Amino acid sequence: MKLRSVLEEIDRAAPFALAADWDNVGLMVGDPDREVRRLGIALDPLPEAVAEAAERGCEALLTHHPLFFSPIRRLDLSRDPGRAVLAAVERGVAVLAAHTNWDSAEGGVSFELARLLGLRDVSVLDPDARLGAVGNFEEPLMAGEALERVRRAWGLSWLDGYVSESCSILRVALCGGSGADLWPRARAEGADLYVTADAKYHVLLDAVREGMPVAVVGHAEMERASLKELARRLAVPGVLDTVLIEAGGLASPLRL
Repeated sequence: MKLRSVLEEIDRAAPFALAADWDNVGLMVGDPDREVRRLGIALDPLPEAVAEAAERGCEALLTHHPLFFSPIRRLDLSRDPGRAVLAAVERGVAVLAAHTNWDSAEGGVSFELARLLGLRDVSVLDPDARLGAVGNFEEPLMAGEALERVRRAWGLSWLDGYVSESCSILRVALCGGSGADLWPRARAEGADLYVTADAKYHVLLDAVREGMPVAVVGHAEMERASLKELARRLAVPGVLDTVLIEAGGLASPLRL
């Protein structure tokens, strides 16, 4: 399969037209006419991820976070992202990105997280931005049990819950990645708990004081949980194999 055809498959799974105006998705580095038999899927476009992709026989690497966000005026090959570009060229691995288009795609990041969590009657949290998801557990859970279910379902190494232990949780809202500003939508949707990453102190304070319990998790761990589904969608039996690439990204923090 040509790389340009791989891009078409990605566009079907996560339409590039859904990407935010500020985002950069699609081809980052590579030749559209290159033949691709195996596609690596990773969270971040780091040199380590490119190296692992090459070692596992991938001609291309699709990452959630783009290699380039801002216009490039110079490329220092001794620092990121230049090191990743150099690794990609030297190892013959094309680099692609599916970022906010995967966030906003039907069944994308947040909906996959909701599925893994076992939520029912799931709908979009913010229809205007096509971000987040909200749904219900099969039955109400006490706060500790609900938070533990989130941790297990997404394979998290840590979770901070700003919620009373006596709280009963049925309806859960969530947004993969940096979605802290959507807590008012979660409250408007009647959620008993809102789960996201990268929440600043004053945002958390406002949410909790307004009666919106919040759970904060790791950005990378949260989004990485959705990549297996992206890999499944892009696999074309007998034509394109997909593999998850674990290298790169932030390691789990040491929490004392």
